Amino acid sequence: MKTRGLQNAINRLKGARKFGSMTLLAQAEREARQTLEQARVWMERAGLGDASTSDERHGEVVKAVLELEVTLFGTPPR
Repeated sequence: MKTRGLQNAINRLKGARKFGSMTLLAQAEREARQTLEQARVWMERAGLGDASTSDERHGEVVKAVLELEVTLFGTPPR
């Protein structure tokens, strides 16, 4: 998995909040939740749970997931 989709979801969410449109915000939140769910499934299949992986690419994905969680929920869910 690449971080591009996660970063796009973060940017869309921030942009929708800045723009102030409830319709765009609802759509961006829905897409962000879907992207987050896909990333979590990928992480589970890859055996990842935190950023302490030895593969740099995997660590970047985990960090992007955490950033998306913070952007979407305010704090990363546990």
